[in-house]
Amino acid sequence: MDELVYWIWLSLAVTPGSVTFSKLIGELDTPEAIYNAEDDELSHIIGSRSSDLSALKEKDLERAREIYDLCKRKSIGIITYCDPQFPKALTEIPTPPVLLYYRGILPDFNSSCTVAMVGTRRLTDYGRRNAFAIGYDLACAGAIVASGMAIGIDGVSHAGSLAAGGVNVAFLGSGIDICYPEQHKRLAREIVKSGCVMTEYAPGTRPERYNFPKRNRLIAAISCATVVIEGRENSGSIITARYAKEFGKRLYALPGNVDNKTSEVTNLLIKTGAQLITAADDIVSDLEFIYTGIINPFNLKKRPEVDMNEIFSELQISCVSAGDGIFSPPRRKRVKKAAELTEEVVTLEEAARRTSDAELSLKDMNFDEATIRIYKKIPADADCTVDSLSDDTDKMPIVMKALLKLEMGRFITMLPGEKVKRNIN
Repeated sequence: MDELVYWIWLSLAVTPGSVTFSKLIGELDTPEAIYNAEDDELSHIIGSRSSDLSALKEKDLERAREIYDLCKRKSIGIITYCDPQFPKALTEIPTPPVLLYYRGILPDFNSSCTVAMVGTRRLTDYGRRNAFAIGYDLACAGAIVASGMAIGIDGVSHAGSLAAGGVNVAFLGSGIDICYPEQHKRLAREIVKSGCVMTEYAPGTRPERYNFPKRNRLIAAISCATVVIEGRENSGSIITARYAKEFGKRLYALPGNVDNKTSEVTNLLIKTGAQLITAADDIVSDLEFIYTGIINPFNLKKRPEVDMNEIFSELQISCVSAGDGIFSPPRRKRVKKAAELTEEVVTLEEAARRTSDAELSLKDMNFDEATIRIYKKIPADADCTVDSLSDDTDKMPIVMKALLKLEMGRFITMLPGEKVKRNIN
């Protein structure tokens, strides 16, 4: 049997973004060895409480064979963790993907310079112009632009790079056979002419919202630097920035108007240690000595004038901003009932009564209520997973923003495997 079938089976059994795979491959050399391992051995390696254990015990290869045959018929590329062409940067994180499905031309990631560009879907004209220009200039200088092909900053960054004849890699939060967003089909077709579209999700996987934070870790990991252009407080770009910092990558942010909500993330990142940039030159000057012979700053001076809007039209890029005169109707604020207000007062009084010395210190730092609420969810005497801190009240972008603040304030420590613990003074 083709070994690739075992790789596909393993990728289906392991939850994306978990530490299960790194534990297994560290003990058992091949996916076939993992497939043939006894149940007790699997339990010993990944823990008897692992949510992946039941899937690993299931030895049916039918679905894996179907995907294998589909990829052969549709000319979908598959690159596995042990393949020499697999991006080395992705093997160095605690939660590497088992494999990647791709379409297009696979760049030599191990001998090139890749820069991630991320930001909000609800961009401004300021963000749009700068994302296009920076993407264009990075491509001129010789960098691969990595992003998520999403509406807004992602798509604009890819468009800028393509306009300069650059190579792009776009990571999906869905199966390789599902173009999401659908509006960017033409963009995807252009990307695969010189670069590739990639995903760790099996063909047929729908673009569920919980896939995208996990997708963002790959964008940050494969890149030597991450550039955040614009983002609101709940933007997914804060998650990518969090990963970039955790993986020890360079982090850049474009400053914005403090009165504009789309500048919330970038201004916060700058306050907490990200390098402020105003153009691609700031990034290129950092990278040219590290990637000698790959990054060439002199090419930036040769940039011809291009019509940004014409490029958007050709590629059908979805990037409408409020400045274009298209506005959404304002949302009506729900009036809280008296019973709800009373319950909130009681909750706040109870929280105040239980506030520890550490939490008082948090308030001294002028942290917002969401940050303090996230801190309270972290056990005082044990670590916990980042995912466990997210619920209906505190969605993942809010959690990641709070963790960034808490880590910069030395209240917590981020641990391998997407875990966090309080710092005990």
